[in-house]
Amino acid sequence: MKKITLVGATLLLAMVAGNAAAANGPTAGAMGLNIDTNTNFPITGKYLMTKDTAVLAGIGLSMRDNGQPTNSKFTDLGIMAGFRKYLKTDDFAPFIGGRFEYSTTRDSTGTVDLTDFGIKLEAGAEYFLAKQFSVEGRVSFGYASQDRKPVGTATSTKSTEFGSASAGLSANFYF
Repeated sequence: MKKITLVGATLLLAMVAGNAAAANGPTAGAMGLNIDTNTNFPITGKYLMTKDTAVLAGIGLSMRDNGQPTNSKFTDLGIMAGFRKYLKTDDFAPFIGGRFEYSTTRDSTGTVDLTDFGIKLEAGAEYFLAKQFSVEGRVSFGYASQDRKPVGTATSTKSTEFGSASAGLSANFYF
């Protein structure tokens, strides 16, 4: 259902944004919102410092139920910062970049306290359907660390990965 909603929103934004023939890639000074389908930061911001260089920033907040009989509630809070270099600035704009991510998760019962940290390199491409609208796909890999600190007598655990990979699809709206 989530993907169907994203596809519908993508098509609607493309129609509203204008004619696809007017698309011309990234524009210096433009600001944008990115809506991602597969990340802890579903909505992030982007600022194009130059036509081929952008800075990324995001704050994530979610509250969810674990669906178990204990009915504990989880609160996730995170920040993300990054940069992006476009290799080509036409309708199809491939890019490389990097990002720093930090998030923490706590539950209402006080039994789980997770801290996630990551430094990732990414590569992908944006396709501009219109001047203010694009879709993008990206893959990332890098260093990830998770620190689990249960409250009470349970021992804490730390896991570290290098080369962990992820992929994402998203839509961008520029203004």
